[in-house]
Amino acid sequence: MAELPFRQVHLDFHTSPLIPDVASEFDPVRFADGLAAAAVNSVTVFAKCHHGMSYYPTEVGVVHPALERDLLGDMIRACHRRGIRTPVYISVVWDEHAAHIHPEWQQVSPSGVAGINPPFQAGWKYLCMNSPYLDYVAAQTEEVVRRYPVDGIFFDIIFQAPPGCVCKYCLDGMVDRGLNPQDEDDLRLYSADVARRAMRSLSAVVREHRPEAGIFFNGRVRLARDADSGLRAELPYMTHIEVESLPSGEWGYLHYPMYARYVQSLGTEFLGMTARFHKSWADFGGLKNRAALEYEVFSMLATGARCSIGDQLHPRGRLEAAAYERIGDVYRSVEAKEPWCRGARPIPEVAVLVAAEGWDRRADVAAEEGATRMLLESQWQFQLVDQEADLEQFACVVLPDRVPVGAGLGTKLRRYVDGGGSLLASGRSSLTSEGFALGDVLGIEYAGEAEYTTHYLDLERDLGLPEMQHVMYEAPVLVRAEEGTRILGRIVRPYFERSWDHFCSHRQTPPAAVTEWPAIVQRGRAIYLASPIFSAYRRHGSRAYRQLVEGCLKAVAPAKLVQAEVPTGAQVTLLRQEGRLVCHLLYYVPERRTPDIDIIEDVVPLSNVRLSVRLGGPPRRVYLAPEGRDLCWEYGEERASVVVPEVRGHQMVVFEA
Repeated sequence: MAELPFRQVHLDFHTSPLIPDVASEFDPVRFADGLAAAAVNSVTVFAKCHHGMSYYPTEVGVVHPALERDLLGDMIRACHRRGIRTPVYISVVWDEHAAHIHPEWQQVSPSGVAGINPPFQAGWKYLCMNSPYLDYVAAQTEEVVRRYPVDGIFFDIIFQAPPGCVCKYCLDGMVDRGLNPQDEDDLRLYSADVARRAMRSLSAVVREHRPEAGIFFNGRVRLARDADSGLRAELPYMTHIEVESLPSGEWGYLHYPMYARYVQSLGTEFLGMTARFHKSWADFGGLKNRAALEYEVFSMLATGARCSIGDQLHPRGRLEAAAYERIGDVYRSVEAKEPWCRGARPIPEVAVLVAAEGWDRRADVAAEEGATRMLLESQWQFQLVDQEADLEQFACVVLPDRVPVGAGLGTKLRRYVDGGGSLLASGRSSLTSEGFALGDVLGIEYAGEAEYTTHYLDLERDLGLPEMQHVMYEAPVLVRAEEGTRILGRIVRPYFERSWDHFCSHRQTPPAAVTEWPAIVQRGRAIYLASPIFSAYRRHGSRAYRQLVEGCLKAVAPAKLVQAEVPTGAQVTLLRQEGRLVCHLLYYVPERRTPDIDIIEDVVPLSNVRLSVRLGGPPRRVYLAPEGRDLCWEYGEERASVVVPEVRGHQMVVFEA
């Protein structure tokens, strides 16, 4: 497959068969010209939508009843004449027409709801990929890739609704494999296998007819602690990854930074995907603020990704001029920045081991989110990794709150620490029924569960926190420190656990006395925190938690690669290109102006930002990109230091070797 373009549009067209004037205003030349004028060089166009309607003269599916032209073919031909790439969209699990005609193809929830979503609700019915429906999708796919010069296929909605489907096809399949349909773990396992068999089948169809075409299966991007349950095992069926993340939709502004840093670790090309809508998909008449769209797109560049902006074409087929004026404003800036982004790779110094189960897209990721937010705010360069990752490239490995450690991972981590690596673990990470699997590395023994939830920390002053007993809102694990392990702080118990008949004042019970139980211990280059501090930071946002983790990292890890005097809301990332390092400085301020949506409207410039980067030697040149303005620099203690005159939203600083 050719290199992924930087400036993509993902064009939805989920159009009800009740709409009477489909493509009545579509003009192929005007369509392609509008995309080109907005600096778009790839657009994902549509073959079949969630309604089950096809937009080309299909002999397999159902043409939208109001369509009187080959809309798919017209879009592909017009775009190709303008040099615009055209991957093609095919909806898989959501197909309203097929669900209505073949109710026996619908997924069935364990509670017995056919189609997963109940009747009398506007929304999509789920089709089962383990039923003959998959043959129908495969035939549609073959028809598209055989007829049209597609540049790729984007398969959407590729999952069985969690925990799994119990339609007759899945029940028979599970029984044949000796699995129990009433066991959620078995259901998840079988659902994952169904999805992977579908991906294997559909990718084979595409590769038979279009071996150079791109392939992506949407709905598969999720965190996973091991290769078998996660995205890593599914990469053979795809050519790249697309991280769908609309911050003003259900995703929020923490989603993309976290998932991008996980996808980075898998070593494949990827792009980020936001949308031009004020809210989420198909927000007709909604237009995202320019500052928000800039931030979302430039964040993609800062993580080494290509860019995609989602849109939905109006049923009559005319692009929204104001939307493409907005997209063009942002994409022309991306075009100018591309030379410093093409082929750029991150330089991570901290690895965060993922604890989340991979089978369920709605897995608990509070610990990973808390770690992501902490490390972003304190400017560490990091990735989220599964247990298959090469840990030797990282200066420190973090096990946030609940990372299970089996024999294989335990051996890997011991080898890593013995080789000079640093370790930071918290909460129940590595805890088994027999004690801590890494107890010898961390210098601790399991001593039981605390009788209280809210507790306090009595810390040494050299960890960087104000001198006081700091509250922790989540229950700790009780441990004993082994001989030779340094205790950096102890747990302070409350007078009693708060309840209806035992309470004091408005909130938690105040601290009573310092206990014998360690709150933080250090053994060599390994530190353990007894509290689930990363999940707690995600839930409560206490600055002291971030300061504490920062102090622990400084105690065991080398000095940070990048240091910048910027607000904690700024993002600082360092990427490597051949012969140079590129530091991205991003500062946009999301505000919670509604109950559900974070809004970015204004760009608040930063002036005279002090920045230093650890290098292997003095740079040949330091300058701003893309403007090319040279900066004066100083070099000492292996660090190049500069003052960036202004950061107005996004600024790239280039260190030429």
